[in-house]
Amino acid sequence: MRVPVAHFQPSRSQKRAARVHRELTAVRRELTYDSQHYALYLRYQRYRHPGGGMDQDSREQYQHFLLHSNVATQLYEFREQGVLRMVSLVDRLVDGLSSVYTFFEPDVPGTSYGTYNILWQIETCRSQGLPYLYLGYWIGESKKMAYKATFRPIEGLLNGVWGRL
Repeated sequence: MRVPVAHFQPSRSQKRAARVHRELTAVRRELTYDSQHYALYLRYQRYRHPGGGMDQDSREQYQHFLLHSNVATQLYEFREQGVLRMVSLVDRLVDGLSSVYTFFEPDVPGTSYGTYNILWQIETCRSQGLPYLYLGYWIGESKKMAYKATFRPIEGLLNGVWGRL
């Protein structure tokens, strides 16, 4: 799935997420191990994906999953008043950014970090003159992937051809 950023219009709830998180500051960091990032990753996995295997304390698995890349992967950390709240990895493509993985603080009530991050990625595409934000695969029956369809308009690659969904 991908978002054609020139045509994207945020919904009311997406605008609310942008307002709630307007104090977050994004900084690009090196694609290397950081103990704060790893601790946040473990909290996120244990809360959002318990028993999925990625919630085990394995620095090696974390590094292999997120920090080894053969493409132009960029790592951004998001802080609020100096406190780490979210980490996002994106791949830089010729015609856009590809959302690789985002993990965030699961223990802060009333937040929409994931939604905010996709909005941030869309704005980053716009500011860099990139026409698309790629959100990866989508499985309609997966509740964990349902968020992707809320960023409208959305396009899907079906039989080798991109089209509006």
